[in-house]
Amino acid sequence: MAEPAARPRWPLVLGALGVVLLVQALFVVSYVGALHAPKPNNVPFAVVGPPPLADAVRSRFSLRTTAYPDEAAARRAIDHRKAYGALVTRPSGMTLIVAPAAGNSVAVALTTAFTTAAAAAGRQLTVVQVHPLPSGDRSGSVPFLVVMALVIGGYLSATIATIIGGPATRRARAPVLAAVAVIGSLVTDVVAGPVLGAIPSDRFFVLWALFAFLMLAVAYAAAALQVLFGPGGTLIVIVVFVIFGAPAAGGTVPRPFLPSFWGTIGPYLPPGAGTTAVRNTLYFHGNGIARSLIVLAAYLVAGAIVLIRVRGRSRAAGGETDLETAGAATVVV
Repeated sequence: MAEPAARPRWPLVLGALGVVLLVQALFVVSYVGALHAPKPNNVPFAVVGPPPLADAVRSRFSLRTTAYPDEAAARRAIDHRKAYGALVTRPSGMTLIVAPAAGNSVAVALTTAFTTAAAAAGRQLTVVQVHPLPSGDRSGSVPFLVVMALVIGGYLSATIATIIGGPATRRARAPVLAAVAVIGSLVTDVVAGPVLGAIPSDRFFVLWALFAFLMLAVAYAAAALQVLFGPGGTLIVIVVFVIFGAPAAGGTVPRPFLPSFWGTIGPYLPPGAGTTAVRNTLYFHGNGIARSLIVLAAYLVAGAIVLIRVRGRSRAAGGETDLETAGAATVVV
């Protein structure tokens, strides 16, 4: 007797292809929408002394100016990431202070705008750089590139542990992911630092700890989403962390030059929080990283809570029961 022909699976195939097309469309919307036409949007800027030149620039270049009593205070504002540059006006002349490490394109744009305005007004302008970029990172993109490697490593390690590991590995997933984060962050630090010379080696151990923290936060958050939503959790991670998180991170285009949507969400997604933390650790002595560390800690803690509760419920259900296979998408934190 002939075996019955298998039923066509076209509805499933077409549904999956529809998801692929949706993700592709989101990729285009996010990357092209965020990066195709960067322009200044309320760039934080310090002003010392009479502001006429800053006012002239502000009519064509979107600045959010703050007055400071002297040059030292303005420089501290730049050091603490409260301003991207400063204009100091004295009777003897004017000085523009820019910080390429905060965003090289911002420094270049500010220099162009202010030198053009000064020339039109017949004034002499001296440009001074603080926090310059090192020889290993002339474009200022290394912090972002390193962070994206850690983000991808974090969610891939969570995905592999979830899909391939089996019940025993899933019950031990939290410590396994922690070990992978420690090793992965060490490899990243070694390759980007001593091997390639892209980041200074004098902050090796600080960066190793920061890299591990970031990678573990992503891994725990990704694993938790996979526990709660199954395969859909992986899709959420890709869409939120990569498709929207990467262009909103302020890595290739500084945050003040992004459209308002991406500039708003960027600091609260792992790529943006990580890029800020790494950049400020490398080039600004660790100033201005508190919010980024809190954001990453929130992802780590929330993910850990889900994983710990799933592990506890798995044990309570009896030995080898795999809650995720049995429908752990319904676990509520």
